[in-house]
Amino acid sequence: MVDGSNLAWISSASRAAGGRPRFAVLEQGVAALQRRYPNRDIHVVIDATLRHDVVEKERAAVQAAIDARRVVQPPAGTEGRGDALVVDIANAVDGVIVSNDNFAPLQPANPWLRTSGRMLGATLSQGVWVFSSRVPPLNSGGRYKP
Repeated sequence: MVDGSNLAWISSASRAAGGRPRFAVLEQGVAALQRRYPNRDIHVVIDATLRHDVVEKERAAVQAAIDARRVVQPPAGTEGRGDALVVDIANAVDGVIVSNDNFAPLQPANPWLRTSGRMLGATLSQGVWVFSSRVPPLNSGGRYKP
């Protein structure tokens, strides 16, 4: 289960610093996962805004991936947006989430998020993708606020 929008931001500057997510980076990360886990189903969820956040020349590629169902988006009005869909699909298929997000607002309803073996972090270092086991930090409280 890939948090696609999260992976698209890997190795980019922050939004505040003028960075943008890159769909090509997401595609590279998914390809690396497929090589590392060739016999696994890989679901990729992107936020509805990703196609607008990437640079103009990548927008057609995002739309083509949506049309081909290589990536899915949450239905309009989904509480928790893309993060909730990532968690819901992972829960439904008993899958491992690949993301650097902590999903803090979703932890109270999904305590399994902090179970060892349920999440991998993703790092891109000089062209090498590394997927490391991780347990996200404990939610500091509060509810999801759209």
